[in-house]
Amino acid sequence: MRLEIGKIFIKDLQFGPETKVENGVLYVNKEELLNEVSGDERIASIDFDIARPGEEVRIIPVKDVVEPRVKVEGNGGIFPGFISKVDTVGSGRTHVLKGAAVVTTGKIVGFQEGIVDMSGEGA
Repeated sequence: MRLEIGKIFIKDLQFGPETKVENGVLYVNKEELLNEVSGDERIASIDFDIARPGEEVRIIPVKDVVEPRVKVEGNGGIFPGFISKVDTVGSGRTHVLKGAAVVTTGKIVGFQEGIVDMSGEGA
C-alpha cells in the first residue's frame, strides 16, 4: 500500500465555536483544544495564540515548528510510539493543512534559541 497525502489549503485561522475548515478558513474551538491537550501529565501549562505573517509579533523561545497532519486511513496514529501505540506507518491516507503551522515554545534547560518574526527584516 502507498501513502496518499490529502492537501487542505488554509488561507486564515480563527478561533470559533466549532473546529472546522470552511472556504479555506480553519476555525478552532480553543476551549475544546485546551481540554484535549491539558489532560497530558507531561504538560505543565499550555495556551494557544494565533500569529499571522505581517503581524508585529515575535515568538520566542521557539522549540519546534510542525505542519499539522492527521492520519485518516491506514495503520498508525498520532506520533506513533509517543502518543499512539507503536505501529508501522507510511501507508494509507494523511491529511495536511497547507499554509498553517504549529509553533511550540517553552523553556528547556540549557537550550534557549529560536525566534520567529512575523514582520520586519527577519520575517
